Amino acid sequence: MFLSLSILLFFLLFLIFAISKWKVHPFIALILIAIALGLSFGFGGKETVDVVLKGFSGTLKGIAIIIIIGAFIGEVLQDTGGAFRISNSIVKGVGKKKLPWAMGLTGYIVSIPVFIDVAYILLQPVTESLAVKSKKPVLYIGLALAAGLTVSHTLIPPTPGPLAVAELLNLDIGRMLLINIIVAVFAMMGGVFWVIFFLKNSWLNYDEKLKDSLKETDELSLGKSNSGNVLFDLLPIIVPIMLIATGSFIKLESSNIFTTIFNFLTLPLIAVMVGAFIAIFQLKKTDKSTKLNTLVEQAILKSALVIMITGAGGALGYVIKETGIQNEIVSVFANFPFLGILLPFAVASILTISTGSITVSLVGSASMLAPMVSSLPVSPEMVAALIGCGSFCVFHANSSFFWLLNRLHEVPPRTLYKTFTVQSLVMGVSGLLGVFLLNLLGF
Repeated sequence: MFLSLSILLFFLLFLIFAISKWKVHPFIALILIAIALGLSFGFGGKETVDVVLKGFSGTLKGIAIIIIIGAFIGEVLQDTGGAFRISNSIVKGVGKKKLPWAMGLTGYIVSIPVFIDVAYILLQPVTESLAVKSKKPVLYIGLALAAGLTVSHTLIPPTPGPLAVAELLNLDIGRMLLINIIVAVFAMMGGVFWVIFFLKNSWLNYDEKLKDSLKETDELSLGKSNSGNVLFDLLPIIVPIMLIATGSFIKLESSNIFTTIFNFLTLPLIAVMVGAFIAIFQLKKTDKSTKLNTLVEQAILKSALVIMITGAGGALGYVIKETGIQNEIVSVFANFPFLGILLPFAVASILTISTGSITVSLVGSASMLAPMVSSLPVSPEMVAALIGCGSFCVFHANSSFFWLLNRLHEVPPRTLYKTFTVQSLVMGVSGLLGVFLLNLLGF
């Protein structure tokens, strides 16, 4: 057990140094570390390569095309000035001081039915335009959004992870939902407060690029303020979210043409494509086909590196998962029941730190703790909340979302460690405080 953990820790530290200190390209570092880790755990050459490829393709099969289509929607919103009009309306509506709270709440609501990566990509143009409009760093806006996205995805059904935890622990969904909604608010508040107090001056080179790239669009939008409608600008974002949300909350089983069409349209890929078609109609009729092709090419070029690095991060996480080290970690903790209320949080935290996967952490922790849940000093629903808080504590270089932020906003890994990684720790601890408070109140 300790040998396995030592090997894993060595490679993770080596990865961090390779990328941050020695400036090795993240894609190369992630793939090489994934292969080296597999070989070190005795997978054998062919099996290691197979596991790496499976993790790479498994990560991308659900998001690669969505990333490109989402990037295309972003290109249209930038080209038409829609992103500026949306951000201008938000700033006028809530004010600059309340922007982090507005973005956190947006993420909190949106991520209940929508996968984190998809939601962030859809909202990227608005996030970046808001940063320029409010004269704040893009991380100030983006990580406030990420705080809301993360807690909902991890704690609130019908997201697959929390549903799996509820099934494995045989929970009362209603009671679980009540507890987790409150705990998620505590965790999100911790993440947003972190942004407000510590990221006001987290400027990137990318912020300067944003100012230059959006300046022309902003001037165009200001000069033709009546040429666009904010509601129409929002449709390419809102419609996919609503379709995916509807598919999450409403399950139709009957066999008829309506059910078939409904289930098809609510698939994330198709829902985002619907948003893209809506965006196309907002392009000017003049040279529409030429403009469309240009925007598609720009979206593909911008997405390529994001997709490759996200896939490489997923490959490393999958290799770690296949080593089975998460089972060893939980089995060791099972021998320390005196940890009591902290046990579920600690197990989930270590699994997230080790594998970089929220889902692996949620399902792995719940699977291993289920046999002993009745012996813990808190209710099963509180155990689920503790597992959820631990599952987003702490993100680092083996998390796919870490690399999504890295590529979308050109954030250096070292900066992400100081901002996103620390934020996830703050959120985990804040959620833990929420659990303690509810426990004192008798939940």
